[in-house]
Amino acid sequence: MVTAFGKNPDGPGTVLRVWEQGGVSGELAVTLPGTFRTATPVSLRGEMIGPPAQIENGVLTINLGRYAPASVVLE
Repeated sequence: MVTAFGKNPDGPGTVLRVWEQGGVSGELAVTLPGTFRTATPVSLRGEMIGPPAQIENGVLTINLGRYAPASVVLE
């Protein structure tokens, strides 16, 4: 489930937040609008928690744990 997509309240970029609700971990492929090139993993507080990942051909792949949230800042 997408829980947020819009201006990053903690700085530059666009925040994307998703939440796995089916109880099944795995990869999620998200097709993004626009020309985003990188996705930086952040905590729910907006703190960077990993290195930026490249977005390939407008598709971002996120590894989600079961019942877990994931947040990235898109730039």
